Order: sequence, then structure tokens, then C-alpha cells
Amino acid sequence: MDIDKVRFTSSPWGFRETPFVEQYEWLKNAGINHICTAFSAEYPGLFDLDMTDEQTAAILKQTQEFGLKFASINGEGDFMVKEKVEDQVAFCCRTIDQAVVFSPQIIIVFAGWQDRDEPAVYEQVGASLKQVAQYAAKYNFTVALENHGGLTTTAEQINRILSIVNEPNIGVNYDPANFLMYGVDPLEALKELKHPVVFTHFKSLKESDGKKTYCRLSEGRIDYLPILRELSKSYDGFYAIEYEETADVFDGSDDDLKSLKELLIQV
Repeated sequence: MDIDKVRFTSSPWGFRETPFVEQYEWLKNAGINHICTAFSAEYPGLFDLDMTDEQTAAILKQTQEFGLKFASINGEGDFMVKEKVEDQVAFCCRTIDQAVVFSPQIIIVFAGWQDRDEPAVYEQVGASLKQVAQYAAKYNFTVALENHGGLTTTAEQINRILSIVNEPNIGVNYDPANFLMYGVDPLEALKELKHPVVFTHFKSLKESDGKKTYCRLSEGRIDYLPILRELSKSYDGFYAIEYEETADVFDGSDDDLKSLKELLIQV
């Protein structure tokens, strides 16, 4: 694969404690032209959903000064709640409205965080995400449903949800380490997906004393080369490294970017 044509970015979670200007400096030094973020007033390295117009303008100005564009912004909402799911849909649509000024290419969403798997919850999540996708389409946004355990543990579950959604602007945010974290082979899951991969996250997984933890690509147990070769057959979107440890996020992200580039050269 021609590395010069690959669009790299970095997922925001590891940078959640890092001021934006430091994120921008790292991205620029790493030769990355796109940034990802999410909304959370709890962390200084993420957007506050209630920030003022002046704060929004300042962030946008600074982003442009560093020559960066937004690859993805998370759309918030828990679509598995037992009551008032319409409030969650409205909340997600509000985050999409707030994201518009930053012109991301992708809105990342999650099915939800409740411990439920009965048939009705699939219909509820699918119907909710259908509304979200239709709303995002007004802004020409593509929506990416991330595999993140729970109702999106397997490719079969994701296929089931997205078949209910049945909108042209929604696909999968494929995270191989998230599949493996919940006991699913990430390569086989990729092959079983019936809906397009529209975004990716790359980290790895290791196990010590029976406990699984996310880690650097170079330290983990995921064999990424066959995954990347399979992915390249149909995918031409962003390759997002997702080093999650805040304490050494710069070193870890540097190492993951290096590892991912070395792998992609072999694809």
C-alpha cells in the first residue's frame, strides 16, 4: 500500500486529558492532517457540548491554524435505555448539530450501555439509529456504528441492527481490538460484516493473569497483517490509531503510528 495516500488520524480517548493545542502540535509533528474528538465536559481534551459560540470559534480558528481538519466526532446517546429513548435520539441529534461547524466526515455512534439483548431492544436501537442517520444525512454526514461489546459484540449483532436501520449513510466503525476484547476473532468478524466499514480504530490487546487490557500494536496479540489485507479489499477511509493510556499518550501514539505504517507497507 502507498503510505503517502493513506489518511491517518487519531482517536480522542487517549488524549482526553491533553489540552487541544498539545494534541494539535503532536498531530502536526506526526504528519497527521485530521483530528477526531468527542463531547464531554469532564475532560479538558474533549469538547464541551455547552461551549459558547466564542469558544467554538476559538477552537475552530486554532484547528485551522494548524492545518487540521476533523475526521470524526462522536455522537452521544444510549439507545438501549428502557424508557424515553426518544430523549437519547434528540440528544444525539443535538451533538450532531454542535459538530456541524467543525465539518467532520464521520459521526461515530454506539448502540448503548444497558445489559439487554432481547429481540425488542434490537428493534429499538435500529429504529433510533435510523432517525440519527436520517438526521445526519441533512448535513451529508456518514454515521459509523462502533463494535463495543454488549449489543455490538459480534458481526451478527451489528448486521442485525444495521439491517433494521437500512439507511445509505451508515456503516461500521471497525475496531479489531474491541472484537477480541469480547472474545470474537476480529478477522472473522470483518469477513462476516454485511455492511460497509466506514471508519476504523487500531489498538491491540494483551492478557496478563487472566485480565485483558488494551495496549500498543507492537505489544499485543492481534495479527494485523491479514486483517489489513482483508480490509483493503473494500476500504478507503481513515486509519485511526487509538492508544488509550493518558500517561504516555504521545509515546504510545508515536509507536502505534510507526507500527501501523510498517504493516500497511506490506499490504
